[in-house]
Amino acid sequence: MILQLDELIGSGLITLVILSILAVEALFYIFYLRRLRGMLATLAAGASLVMALRAALLHHSSGELAFFLVLGFIFHVLEIWQWLKMSKHQQL
Repeated sequence: MILQLDELIGSGLITLVILSILAVEALFYIFYLRRLRGMLATLAAGASLVMALRAALLHHSSGELAFFLVLGFIFHVLEIWQWLKMSKHQQL
């Protein structure tokens, strides 16, 4: 039985699908490209935002929602820092 789109979103299952896709992406980086280091912050930021979406869809506490949003922000800052660090090395 195929779930209707409203049920998929309302139940929060869509977030599990997205998290599964992120996990497959991480496995691709690990096994095919043999590295995850440069993408870890990006994947973690995405996963944090998906978890914030899940908390909102399932009407969890605002504290839990804020936790995932702050976590996503921290990972995005780390991602930007990594990009800046990498771009400085390429200019030399």
